[in-house]
Amino acid sequence: MNPDSVPAAAAHDSGTPDWQGLAALVAVVAVEACLLGWLQGAWMTAYSAFPWMAVPGLSVLAGWWWQVARHRSEYRAVAVRWPWIVGQAVAFGGVLAVLASVSERPFQDVLCDVRSLLLLAVPATAWLLASVAAVAPRQRLAGELLITTLACGVFGGVTVGISYLTELIWDSSGDTTVGLVERLLTPFAGGPVLRPERFVIGTRNFAVRITHDCAGFQGIGLVTTLLAGYLWWFRDSHRFPQALLLVPIGIVLIWLTNLLRITALILVGIWISPAIAIDGFHSTAGWMAFVTVGLGIIYAASRMPFFTRPEVLTAGGPAFGLGPAGPLPWGCAVPPSHAATGVDHPPLTPACVIPFVTLGGITMLTQAFTSGFDLLYPVRVVCVVAVLVALRRAYPIAGWRFSFVPVAIGLVAFAAWMSLAPGAGSADLAAERNPAQLGQPWAAVWLLFRVAGSTITVPIAEELFFRGFLVRRCIDADADRVPVGRLTWLAFAVSSVAFGVLHGQAWLAGIVAGMLFAVTLAWRGRLADAVVAHATANALLSGYVIATGSWTQWG
Repeated sequence: MNPDSVPAAAAHDSGTPDWQGLAALVAVVAVEACLLGWLQGAWMTAYSAFPWMAVPGLSVLAGWWWQVARHRSEYRAVAVRWPWIVGQAVAFGGVLAVLASVSERPFQDVLCDVRSLLLLAVPATAWLLASVAAVAPRQRLAGELLITTLACGVFGGVTVGISYLTELIWDSSGDTTVGLVERLLTPFAGGPVLRPERFVIGTRNFAVRITHDCAGFQGIGLVTTLLAGYLWWFRDSHRFPQALLLVPIGIVLIWLTNLLRITALILVGIWISPAIAIDGFHSTAGWMAFVTVGLGIIYAASRMPFFTRPEVLTAGGPAFGLGPAGPLPWGCAVPPSHAATGVDHPPLTPACVIPFVTLGGITMLTQAFTSGFDLLYPVRVVCVVAVLVALRRAYPIAGWRFSFVPVAIGLVAFAAWMSLAPGAGSADLAAERNPAQLGQPWAAVWLLFRVAGSTITVPIAEELFFRGFLVRRCIDADADRVPVGRLTWLAFAVSSVAFGVLHGQAWLAGIVAGMLFAVTLAWRGRLADAVVAHATANALLSGYVIATGSWTQWG
């Protein structure tokens, strides 16, 4: 195992540690987040104040990432500073004490009470100062990191605030939105479009009330935040002032997309199913619009000379950390240098990212057109299999030999999951997800695809992204320069926490499982071992779900 691996037997040749200080802070913050959610009895998304935490939090995370990237070698050499780590933990205890003293649901109440906010500010400030002191290489960088934290936090908070302030103008602007939706809807409604009340529109068979929550204002705030962050992060790659036009372009496009979303929602309710329109399409179409508009603008702008500097276009586009730009490696071969030597080569970054993006995108799309039972799950399996087959030559599987060690680790991951994941849902929810409602032979066919997805396509897609891409991206901005199997403490912590966050309410079980899969990767330096461990855990979970009828455990 190389010196940068986990566990690190030694540091670099100079004797300095390798990301140990930052990795220790990430691990402590992850534990604190788990403890906070555990004590509050709900995942943070359950609170109405979640956007006020999530958007500033993501802004601060981006700011820290930028600061660390600017002074990579210095942050990499910071050792674990136990006094500051302990002080940070003590300050976090103070935060918990304040939250426990104000109400039973502190996230919602504290943010609405000035006195409680001031009381909370004391331990929260101490927590922030101790966190900065735990990782900052020197005093000047500590000041920069603190200023970046405050600036990004304020920026995120202002963004959320603006999105809510715009709700105040809904009464004056809503009629325009409803009027445009009526024009779009009329040719396809199959009957007269009715507006029985203000902000209510539809037909005799299906109508919706458009409130400020559906007006697109929050989407405008999210797109503005995304594009502002993109322009700041890659400011050296763009041509100003014309690059600033991306923000108003994004605002206009997300507003127009929201009109199409509302129109499509009504059409789904008219022509397909009111239940699908309300339970499926309504809950996912907004995120689909945001992802499509935001990433679409970024992709297009990065390849347009009007917005991007010529030298950056010549080099292949801004350095997103997603590998070199250009054609995607459909059927790409082993690089000649590796093919000649027989050395295991890392898969190109697009080959690691595309299956996961495909899985996420198809999941959102199929959930938009289902209600309750996940009838279209087989579509995900087919699409991901098609992508994996197209990219099969990009993956380093030559020379891999089966071992029972990943299987054993998968067994431990399954046990950890069953111990830490939330319990089974209500009987009504379990009945709603029971494939028996399809009748035979369709229930058996659906189960076959569900098990195949859980044990084959999902483990491969997720391990390619988290252990194949994210781990290496945490080590080097150009992930393709990092060999598979290298695992620093920072990469270990970030990839495990990110994997846990992906699993929503089962975040704690997901973090532990991610840590086990990362250890499996480090064991022989083979990504296939992590896939086997992941597949084993999912296969055992699938067997448990089918044997006991605990259909909600499949998520």
